[in-house]
Amino acid sequence: MPTHHERFTMSFRQSCACGIDYREFERVDSLPIGIPLVAIAGVWGDCYNLRCLFMDTDGNQYLRNVFRTKNGYLIPELGVDAKMIKIGQVVLA
Repeated sequence: MPTHHERFTMSFRQSCACGIDYREFERVDSLPIGIPLVAIAGVWGDCYNLRCLFMDTDGNQYLRNVFRTKNGYLIPELGVDAKMIKIGQVVLA
């Protein structure tokens, strides 16, 4: 998976320019529990949702769509605001 970008969050066009297409990722309502995931990118849908892309060590790709709340773009199973995630960061749900 290419990671030729500096910021986790980006537009759809920016993600395509980096070789990342969120449509190729498996959409999940919750990230898998107990599996280390590497953060790839957060692709903006609009100003209310962020498509967070992760990959596990087996190469499985996950798309976790999160929506803005008063507390930011919280990914509940991680307990973190998606805008605070860094590229390449390993997370565990």
